[in-house]
Amino acid sequence: MRHIVLIVGTLTGGPIAGGSILVVLNIYRLLLGGIGVFPSLIGSVLLFIVLLLTYKFFNRTSNRIKITLAIIYSLTYGFSWIPFFLSKVTNKTDYIPHIIVYELCSMLGTILILYLLHILQTQVRLQNELINAEKFHLIGEMAASISHEIRNPLTSTKGFLQLLQSDTCTEQERKLYIDIAINGIEQANHVLTDYLTFAKPSIEKEQTLQLEEELLHALSLITPLANLTNVRTHYIKQSTSFFIAGEKQKLNQCLLNILKNCIEAMPKGGDLYFTLVPDHKHIQLYIKDTGVGMDSEQVKRLGSPFYSTKEKGTGLGMMVVFSVVQAMNGKIDIISEKGIGTTFLLTFPLIQKT
Repeated sequence: MRHIVLIVGTLTGGPIAGGSILVVLNIYRLLLGGIGVFPSLIGSVLLFIVLLLTYKFFNRTSNRIKITLAIIYSLTYGFSWIPFFLSKVTNKTDYIPHIIVYELCSMLGTILILYLLHILQTQVRLQNELINAEKFHLIGEMAASISHEIRNPLTSTKGFLQLLQSDTCTEQERKLYIDIAINGIEQANHVLTDYLTFAKPSIEKEQTLQLEEELLHALSLITPLANLTNVRTHYIKQSTSFFIAGEKQKLNQCLLNILKNCIEAMPKGGDLYFTLVPDHKHIQLYIKDTGVGMDSEQVKRLGSPFYSTKEKGTGLGMMVVFSVVQAMNGKIDIISEKGIGTTFLLTFPLIQKT
């Protein structure tokens, strides 16, 4: 039955796979010993040569012909042993039933292995097709959501710029329209930045970053938004400096997205807490809000493609957060409760300042 493995392996795997099987089988046969060692070695080498001459045709043909060819090879190899075997025994007719059973088992074994292999190959192919289909679906959704997120502020900006052309526009109105137009452009730029960061989250230029400085910088940028919604920020300062490896711009984008989400979760105001806690070889950053919170299902889906807890959100911001943290060899945990608030726990490996 060893020849079945050689036949199937060579026909489906090619010369390298078949050659490896041939070597292993022949070494095993040499170790077994017996009078049939050299005929077995010669037979397997000849079979391997025939298989090499036909394996390309085998892979191009239909499944029915594949099975037929494999059966022919298996039976031919089996029958080639019959004269040698019968020459070594007496009462030759007594062994005919054994020979028939052997050939039947050889044929059925070949069919079974090829059938199982075909099923496995089909499953792998279908799985790859499903993955590709899902990728194209996600690309379509991403393109649609980004287009929507960019078109809205640009349309608004265009409208207010057109109003500036009016001769009746007062200086106060002109200033208001310019501010709104600038905000619209900044919003579109934020969406594009998120998209580019998500598309390429890997750390291209690794830097030594002081986490406290990066956190305070992100906090200074988000403070105007916090003041508008009456959100109070509380930072529990640490006396020790903690350094991590990462890329400044991407870490900043990650922190801004989390802070923005926390503030938007407190439309009626609230408190936003920050704490840095060293943990052996890691540093943990706690960001806690007193907002609307999330249930367990929402927490589980957070960071999934295009899932957002906001009615008009795309989920791109949290996708960026997860991808950047992962690229920095970090970990993110989220604890939340409806009506109580949400805590983001970011864990990064500590490094020595160079």
